[in-house]
Amino acid sequence: MRDPERPVFVFTRHPDFDLEWPFVAERLTAGLGELGTVRVAEVPGGEPLHQRVDLQAAVGLALFGGRLTEAGLAAAPHLLAVGCNTDNTGDGLPLDALWQREIPVIDTTRAWGASVAECALGLALGALRRIPQWHGRLAAGEPLWDFRYQQFCDDPGFANGELGARRVGVLGLGQIGGRIARVCAALGSDVVAHDPFAAEERFRAAGARPADLETLVAHSEVLFVAVPPTPSARGLLSAERIGRLRRGTLVVVVTRAHAVDMAALRRRILADELAGAFDVYDVEPLPPDDPLRGRDNVVHTPHIAGRTRDANLRTADLIIEDFGRVLRGLPAQHGLTREAIRARTAR
Repeated sequence: MRDPERPVFVFTRHPDFDLEWPFVAERLTAGLGELGTVRVAEVPGGEPLHQRVDLQAAVGLALFGGRLTEAGLAAAPHLLAVGCNTDNTGDGLPLDALWQREIPVIDTTRAWGASVAECALGLALGALRRIPQWHGRLAAGEPLWDFRYQQFCDDPGFANGELGARRVGVLGLGQIGGRIARVCAALGSDVVAHDPFAAEERFRAAGARPADLETLVAHSEVLFVAVPPTPSARGLLSAERIGRLRRGTLVVVVTRAHAVDMAALRRRILADELAGAFDVYDVEPLPPDDPLRGRDNVVHTPHIAGRTRDANLRTADLIIEDFGRVLRGLPAQHGLTREAIRARTAR
């Protein structure tokens, strides 16, 4: 029997949830179980929740399966908060109806920020020191100690050496770009950043000077592209700007490739004029015969930057934390806002 004094949380999960979100279910059920009673239901992605799940007693809905409709919301008269991951778009949710009832949507997209930022930094460090290339030579049993200049083994034709000694540009100063800038500044890099949506205080906190796009391009020896896939960001790093990057610049692309004229960037990389470090691409998955593969001036990973155990556990923790706050009568800290949706989607 359910304790009538304990709040009820409904956790809906689609059939492949554990394959797509490992570690989340156990963390979420344990954390919410400390706050109240947890009911878990498996619901295919597109099915209306209220046709499969009793929402009458739910005060919190962790939505990872099924679809919440206005009818479903009406069937949940005690609902206080919804937790989900929509990549800050709010897609599939009855947002107006939720906000009319002052029900916050805890969007966990920010949970990926630290993992993506660290992967971006790892890609940059790997490219500067050619770590993947040297690992490959060692693994393949190729001849070693044939350096041209004793143990100096970096490629002087491209940005190389210490990240802290490089001039760094960061395009996008959000959850990911802000972390990248802070770490680079802590290492000693001279950091500039471009983000028209960031307040002056955010630049100070990140240790970066604000710059327009032209200054960013002129400044950078290492350029991190870390903007979310918003309509306003599309093509920011245009062919013309890529053409003006100094020879040897390392371009690190994470989050999405939509901000980059990838055809222009590919041309300069294939001409050995620029170096690239990628987690995302214009074509995914990257075809086996893609010319970016196997190059000395490219390091890359297959769009895996954000999907770590830590990021998935943080996904659960953000929901648990804000559900607890809402139960105590406090405002949610990670609620999705109309402004965030407009920036992300231009709706």
